[in-house]
Order: sequence, then C-alpha cells, then structure tokens
Amino acid sequence: MKKLRSLSLAAALLLAPLAPLPASFPLAPTAQAAQQDTIREVTSMASDAYSLEAARSLKAPVPWLLVEDHRIEALNANGKCVTYSSHPVLHVKGEGREALSRALDAWNKHEAQAAKKGFDFAYKCKNGDRQGGFLEEIAYFDYSVITKWGRVDESMISFCSFGAEFTGGIHPMHGEGGTTFDTRTGKEIDLAAIVTSREALLRALATAFLTQYPGREEDLFAYDIEEQLERFHRPEKGFDNFSWYMGKRGELVFLYPPYALGPYSSGDFTLTIERADAPELFTDAYPLK
Repeated sequence: MKKLRSLSLAAALLLAPLAPLPASFPLAPTAQAAQQDTIREVTSMASDAYSLEAARSLKAPVPWLLVEDHRIEALNANGKCVTYSSHPVLHVKGEGREALSRALDAWNKHEAQAAKKGFDFAYKCKNGDRQGGFLEEIAYFDYSVITKWGRVDESMISFCSFGAEFTGGIHPMHGEGGTTFDTRTGKEIDLAAIVTSREALLRALATAFLTQYPGREEDLFAYDIEEQLERFHRPEKGFDNFSWYMGKRGELVFLYPPYALGPYSSGDFTLTIERADAPELFTDAYPLK
C-alpha cells in the first residue's frame, strides 16, 4: 500500500502477545539501539477484528489468503516500548495462484522496506526528544494495518489499510489507502481499467460528497466541491493520486485523509460510488458474477 497515513491515537499503544519472527523472513538491518534499549522483531497473526491500539490487521475473508502483522519495536531498560513500526504481510495458501503469490511477495518486501524506514525515522526522533526531556512517556510509531476487506474472489482482491505515524509534534498523522490486485495475473489494478474517464469520476465523486456529507460544502471550502476535487486531482496526475478500493458489492470507495479536501480539523472523508448510481462510470472490466 502506498504509505497512507495516519491517525490521532493515544500515543502509548499496547501490543498484544506476539510470536517470534520466522528466521526465513528477510529484513534490512535495523537502526542502532540507543544505550539500554532493546530492538526486536516479531510477527502475529491477523485477528477477527482489527485493532489500532495493538496494530493488528483484520484477517482475510477467504481461507486461501493468510494475513500477518510484522512489527519492529524498541524497548527501554524497563521493558516499555518507546518506538515501533508495523506492517501487514500477505501470503497465498495452498496450490495455484502462483502469479498472485509472487506479486504479494514483492508487495510484502516493499511494505517491509517502508516500515523499516518509518521505524528508523521515528526512533531517531524519539531519541532526540528523549535527550531533550520531551514526551518521555509516549511511544513514537509508524504503522499500517488492514482494516477492511472489499471484493475478494477469483478476479481480484481489494482492501483498505489504515496508517498512522507520530514522531513528535502536536498530533499524529493518519490516513487510509486502498490496494487492489488482479487475482489471476497478480498485477495491481489501475483505476483507469475500472472507470470510463477522469471527468466522469470527478462528477460522480462530487455527487457522492453532496449526498453523503450534506451541508459540509459551504462549511469547508472556499470553492464548490467540484472545483475542490479538481484542484486536488490535477489533470497532469491522471489517476495517480486517487486512493480507492472496490467494495464487496462492486462499489468504488475513495479515501481522503485530513488535509486532502479540508483542514485537519475536518477529518477524513470516504466517498462511495455505487454501480447503480453511476452506471456510465464503470467499464466492463471485472464484472460481478
């Protein structure tokens, strides 16, 4: 998942019991521990309900897809977590789906590298603030978890991830992002394969905002919602800065974190476009069976 990001959480997050990391899972060297800190890496199975407090993902809705969470954490001399990073790991179970399996392996590696960089930066910030006597009781973090599963079948797997980071300052940052793979080819599905045009999509998003957030347009924007969306999704970016996933009914869900459409205080926006509401928007690719 493109690193999302992030939410206002109580910063001292507690970790549920975890299993030791398998020796076969390759990771880059971790940041050098500060004096008397211990850095360890652990994995845990996803759970029946995701947990932001424990940075635990939601398990997959099909038996052939395994979800784990991999965590790097720094513990001080008293065993208290001072910094951590976590990311989901996806594996195909059983025979078949080799292309998807290879694609998920590559995705896992990318997520592991991003989590490693996130941990190193958060730990560096934490150590700097500890030396200055700031926020000593608060853990710094950079994590992502799978919080929603959308369409998962023999044509695609689509899910929503939530990411959060805190490296000091007034509040954490957070956001949601979507990831969608073609089950048969293993390739990430481009939004251009799903919708007929950028213009039709922006019209459908504006309609969805007015329907799903009535009365918010005048409160939030100096422009109307159509112009606000146009300013955020600039034409030269094409479909690159749309964050989306496909829901279980084949609907498209678009995710806007704080600062995307309005100030931080306005919070997140989730816009859902049902197929019945905008039939002209959807291409014939990936039909529902």
